[in-house]
Amino acid sequence: MSQKFSMTPIAHIHSDFAEKFGVPRQSGLVEELEADIVFEPAYQNPDALRGLEDFSHIWLIWVFDRAIRDTWS
Repeated sequence: MSQKFSMTPIAHIHSDFAEKFGVPRQSGLVEELEADIVFEPAYQNPDALRGLEDFSHIWLIWVFDRAIRDTWS
């Protein structure tokens, strides 16, 4: 059975890592690491993020786009 995944991204995460190799398995081990969330032009509305600074955490729903395949081993 072929697996399909469809999602329309509203933003992308940009970090210093172009590939999975080198990314720490536990993010808290390297405090200097930072990444940016860059919204697509249609979603670059400051009102959508108003009040976000009042929260300590946010949930990001994401997918490893290069990991989707027909079979798993």
